[in-house]
Order: sequence, then C-alpha cells, then structure tokens
Amino acid sequence: RERGHEVRAMVRRSSRLDKLEQAAAGKPFELVYASLDQPASLLDALRGVEVVHHVAGKTAAFDRREFDQANVAGVAALLAAIRTLRERGEPAPRRFVHVSSLMAAGPSRPDHARREHHRHQQGFTDYGDSKLAGERLVWVEAGRADPSELELVIVRPPLVYGPRDEDVLQMIKSASMRVIAQPGLRPTWMSAIHGRDLARGIALVGERGQALPGAGDPRRLDHVLADGGLGFGDAASHDHPSGAGIYYLTDGQRTTAAEFGQVTARLLGRSALTIPMPNLAVIGAGWINQSLGRLRGKVPALTLDKARGSLSPGWWCDDERARVELDWQPEFSLELGLEDTLRWLIDAGHLQGELTAR
Repeated sequence: RERGHEVRAMVRRSSRLDKLEQAAAGKPFELVYASLDQPASLLDALRGVEVVHHVAGKTAAFDRREFDQANVAGVAALLAAIRTLRERGEPAPRRFVHVSSLMAAGPSRPDHARREHHRHQQGFTDYGDSKLAGERLVWVEAGRADPSELELVIVRPPLVYGPRDEDVLQMIKSASMRVIAQPGLRPTWMSAIHGRDLARGIALVGERGQALPGAGDPRRLDHVLADGGLGFGDAASHDHPSGAGIYYLTDGQRTTAAEFGQVTARLLGRSALTIPMPNLAVIGAGWINQSLGRLRGKVPALTLDKARGSLSPGWWCDDERARVELDWQPEFSLELGLEDTLRWLIDAGHLQGELTAR
C-alpha cells in the first residue's frame, strides 16, 4: 500500500482482524471473505486483481496431512480459480507470487549458504516437504500457462520475526528470562528477516521479479523444480538459470539460535545462559509437547517436526539474486529488528521490561 498499490486482503470469516486493523492504522484497504478450502469463494476474491501475493500457509501441524491441506491443496485451489476466471474471459491476475519457505529447499551446509540454484534435499521436515510440494504445483502451472497472461514467482523466506508475530515469541520470552536453549551441542548458522522487510521484498518481487521459466523455455530442463540444479560445492553466479524465478530474502547476516537469544537479552539489559541441548533431549521435548498438544487439541509452539528441523546442519541462505535483480536492500539488521520487536512486545503488554539505551 505504501508503494502506491490498492490492496485487497483475503480473510476467512473466522479470522481475527485486530492485528490487521492495527497495522492498517486507519488507512483504507479492501476486505474480502474467502477460504482456500472453499474454491467457489476464491473467484470473487481474485476477480479483477492484478497481482496475487499468496502468503497463507500452515507452519505448525500434528502431521503431514494437515500441512498438505493448506500448503498443497490451498495452492491448487488458488491456481484453479485463476484458470477458471481466465477461461471465462473475466479479469484474472497476471502475476502470482507464491510465498514458500527456505525449508522447502532443505538445509544449508556450515560452509555454504543455500542459493536458489542448489539441489533440493527432502525428508528433513514435513513442513518443508509440504511447501516444496506446493512449489511444484506452481512450477507445473508456469509450464502450462501462457506467460503473456500469467507469470508465476516464488519467494522463500528464512526465519521471520517482528511485531505481532507469535511463532518466535517463545524464543524471545525464554531469552528475557535469561535462558537460551540451543538445539544440538554445536551452534548452526541460520538466516532471519524482519517481517516488515519481508513485506517490502515480497512487494518488489510482485512488481519486477523474474518469473519462473514457461513452456518451451530451455531453462526448464535443469531447473531445481525439475529436480535439476547444482550441488553446494559447484561455483555459480547468482543468476544461474537453475534457480530462475525463485528468490531468497534475508537481513544479509547469518546468525545462530544462541546469538538470536543473546542479542535479545542484551537489548533488555540482561545476561543470559546458553544451554546446548543434546539431540535426544530436543526430540524428546518435541514429542512430549506434541503429545500434550494432541490431548489439548491445540498444536504447540514446539512440535516433533519443528524439533527435527532445528537439528539440521543449518538454515542459512544467500539473497544476492534479489539484491542484484530487484535492488533489494533490507532496512533491519538483526539488532535493529529485535529492538523494534521488543519495543512492540513491551508496549503491547506481552513482555515485561524495558530496552537499554544505545
């Protein structure tokens, strides 16, 4: 909206709108009620829209089936609705920006950040595998649609945090209580991005991101979504064709879970103890949390799937493609981003304490 676009927000009838309304700060946006599991409702939501930013998804679930209902079936329903509008000759989107996840590609290596052209590694998490399955639907659509009518692009964010986010809140609260749990006995690299930076990046991709190769494009032959791509040890520039149409967005730094917590504690004027957790302890905690969650009927913050993901070789990515092709530049470093997040949490009454002066 700040970039001059008219915005239509798609929400469910059951959606909580308080955070959306707070973020809107009284400025106008259009609201439309629809649901990914009600295909007929999507036609009204998409009709007349030029660019779809598909940011809906399930990040925590008890099993793969639940992930697929949102992250695979939901993507299929949206793409089908766009095809239906086009076949009817009605105003249909010309660009589809699919917001996936770094976890769809698989983990990085300690000595190499993951880049768009690196081969996928499946089997680390159900969440990541379900997001990759959703990406493959977008890939198939790119090979079927006329590029002059519909362009499709993929964004893969790493760890996302910021005001109003609840997924990372437990990490922040733990650090505020001077205890930081480090998954595994050794720290591993990860990438992160502040939510506001991610929103700006997604908008840039919607405006001028390079689309996935369409039918007849030779770049489809060895593309990562066609199970091609390069290994971590292969040197290649940011614009290697195997990763065309995919973008990583980060704050430009690499960090660890321990550093994330230590920066949080330091901003609150506190010292914190980092406790390395053996793999068995992490898996055990995930299993216990998930079992209790099933009894309560609510997915916990730490599931068995998230516990497994936290023990990977790392979740670290390089966003040079976005920086060169989109002129992408994040505004928030990790310290600035956490400061902004902590200020909001304190002002909103979710966290006790005060920020230390710089």
